[in-house]
Amino acid sequence: MADPIAENEPSNLDELTHSELRVMHQAASSAILFAKFIQWSCIGACLVLFCAAVFISKIAGTHGSLTNLVLVTNILLACASIFLIFMYQMWQFNEIRRIRKIEKCFSTLCRKIHHTESHGERSIERYTLLVFMILLILSGAAVSIMAIR
Repeated sequence: MADPIAENEPSNLDELTHSELRVMHQAASSAILFAKFIQWSCIGACLVLFCAAVFISKIAGTHGSLTNLVLVTNILLACASIFLIFMYQMWQFNEIRRIRKIEKCFSTLCRKIHHTESHGERSIERYTLLVFMILLILSGAAVSIMAIR
């Protein structure tokens, strides 16, 4: 079995460019983590607001106009949250593309380590989570709307 380090071909970059690419790689990785944090925070805040809407509608009683306003607000909140989650997903996708371009400039060993998981698997995981997030918001909206009515 061949030693992967012995077969490593270092990058052709000068030290300053290599350092710059490492900083860009770190910034893109941090941006992805930040976007994921914002996505889950958005979902949490959305679900809390759904609970608050149910609470407000129960306190207000059966005032038709207030109930209708809360229902419309819930629908708009769900739509806005889904849009926000989708936009942050696209931001993550762009950052991942940036990371891929940066890693093409690194050594062959770095590229081999990065490609241990296939691009298809990562995409399936990412979009499965996106669908789960959207379903979570939609189910929260549905439950709150049923509780309000």
